[in-house]
Amino acid sequence: MNGAQAVVEMLLAYGVECVFGVPGDTSLHLYDALYDASPRIRHVLARDERSAAFMADAYARLTHRPAV
Repeated sequence: MNGAQAVVEMLLAYGVECVFGVPGDTSLHLYDALYDASPRIRHVLARDERSAAFMADAYARLTHRPAV
């Protein structure tokens, strides 16, 4: 298990079902781990980091579930 896989397992342990973000070269290991964890955790592609934060906030407020 690498660090990215540990992060994804911790997100799942806390009940996170949806991750919003923008993939980049520094986060490819995390996105590989998210892909391996699908369909238990879903990724939603955003245009920029600010939009991803707003999307995660709205998702959490509307569903009463954690989002990243």
